[in-house]
Amino acid sequence: MRRILTVLNIILLITLVVLSLYVFDVIDINFLKDRPEETILVEVPDTPDKVERRKSYEEYMQKGDTFKTSGFYALAIDSYTNASEEEPDRIEPLVEIGELQILEGNYEGAKNLATKILQKNETNTDAKVILGRANIGLEQFTEAKTILDSITIDYPDVLYYQGMIALYFGEYERARGLLNGAIDPEKNPSLDIKAKTQRMINAMNEFDAYQAGLHEHLKVLVARAMVQNEQPQMAKELLWQVLKEDRTYRDAWIVLGYSYLQLNSYQDAVDALEEAARQDPDKPETLFYLGLAYAGNNQLEDAIKSLELALKLNYEPKIHVEQKLAELYFQVEDYEKASEKYEEVISMNASDLDYFVRPIWVYIDKVSNPAKAVELAEIASINHPDNPMAFNLLGWAQISNNDFINGKKNLQKALTFDHAFDAPYLNLGTMYELQGDDSRAREMYKKAYELGDGSAVGKLAAERYNELLANILN
Repeated sequence: MRRILTVLNIILLITLVVLSLYVFDVIDINFLKDRPEETILVEVPDTPDKVERRKSYEEYMQKGDTFKTSGFYALAIDSYTNASEEEPDRIEPLVEIGELQILEGNYEGAKNLATKILQKNETNTDAKVILGRANIGLEQFTEAKTILDSITIDYPDVLYYQGMIALYFGEYERARGLLNGAIDPEKNPSLDIKAKTQRMINAMNEFDAYQAGLHEHLKVLVARAMVQNEQPQMAKELLWQVLKEDRTYRDAWIVLGYSYLQLNSYQDAVDALEEAARQDPDKPETLFYLGLAYAGNNQLEDAIKSLELALKLNYEPKIHVEQKLAELYFQVEDYEKASEKYEEVISMNASDLDYFVRPIWVYIDKVSNPAKAVELAEIASINHPDNPMAFNLLGWAQISNNDFINGKKNLQKALTFDHAFDAPYLNLGTMYELQGDDSRAREMYKKAYELGDGSAVGKLAAERYNELLANILN
């Protein structure tokens, strides 16, 4: 009888392990494949022949607007595409897609879409602006000018792009008139267009302050404004015109390097900024941008040296240098130095909770200093008293410091803010595992896995769950 019970226990244990591995997608069980992992019963009133309602054009457009405002451009494009499929004759969703393609740097796609719109309506102003901007992005400036100059409606955004490209082609007085028109209060320009236009006007006004200014200087000032307005394509072409005439023009090399940084052309940025540094090795702005270029080009040690020197030479804003140095020291696995830099950043700006996450993790997992992690996490919770992540960080740090009572309290507090937050469950699982309560640890890991839905937290929870199951077999 005892032997039979032992065999049954082994069979039940094996069954438990197999089912657990299936739940976490480690193995497949054919006869369970078509079944949901978990069934939740909800009482629903009887509804005859219920079918899913198809969304309307307006709903798709509203959804796209929401995604666009939140910065989720790919999701916004999907919604606008669905809207276009609902009403193929409507131009508005195509215009929205084209503008988002410009923002994503998909200039060829935006050009093709704008051409498609103009085939439907050859006078559509929005499509012409998109087509002009796409050609600027593709560095087809003559085509862009022809398209933009063909627009006769004096909307602020039209006047801004017309004025900017007029500046590129040296039509300075015409450009001034167009740009002044773009910020006319009666035309009600957007804040974005108003700010961009004012930068271009300021560049011209700065040049006017020099009584005997050279046109090369004006080009550099205009190029700098273009880079600030995220138009690096025209900026770099203007700067090369200047540098062909005078290769000792240090500021032209600096702005050229910054243009290449915006274009993610890191080796070109390095070349331009190294030339600027040779001409003036003590200019902190040059060294800062050069550090960014080295980092983008994966020359991490050079990037650190350049940024540290920029810091020594009092580059402002200092927080930008400290933040980049923290990231670079982390990449080269100098965790002590990375932690120092992260703390510098926090001391200058504790309002951004993201600044706390990595140093707390470094202190817990990399340098074995959980007490320091607790200090930082307490600062985070003080500065972010309504944010569940702050209390998750504090609970995590306290558990790492063997303060299970306060750790559990703060993790539970994080869950009162957001009961579907996966990370506190992962950390509660860690706490129970450290306390030797593997059953409750597995329960917490399973919950974190379910809420994580494929996230890094969910995957780590699954790994730890399976490790605990493996320990049962051993």
